[in-house]
Amino acid sequence: MITITTPSSLAQGWQRELSLKEKLFFGFLLLIIGWIMVSTVLQLFDPAIGVLDYGSLTLLLFGLLVGWLAVYISVWLQELLWHPFKSFRQKFGHHFNTLSSWQQCILYFSVFFLLLYAVIMVMVVVF
Repeated sequence: MITITTPSSLAQGWQRELSLKEKLFFGFLLLIIGWIMVSTVLQLFDPAIGVLDYGSLTLLLFGLLVGWLAVYISVWLQELLWHPFKSFRQKFGHHFNTLSSWQQCILYFSVFFLLLYAVIMVMVVVF
């Protein structure tokens, strides 16, 4: 009797996909390392760089770091305090594909224009 077995995808060198919280954590860790290392890297390129030069350039990286942390904390709190959110987020692809095409377009453009509105409001606050 011959049995055919399919090898596991993990045995072929494939790894499981990281969860959203793991991706956010590793991205946050990468931004922290980059924020710490940016001054030494800039001083390697230009030894005459002043404190204000690399201080102002790290402001952008620090802003990304704080934004990433806000997203990570909000996802963590939503999953902790509102358990249906976790199951909905895990099955979002299925829920989104059950919508009709015009509902998908409305959802897509709503998110796009809300993000555009948020960027414009940030620009109003900054400038």
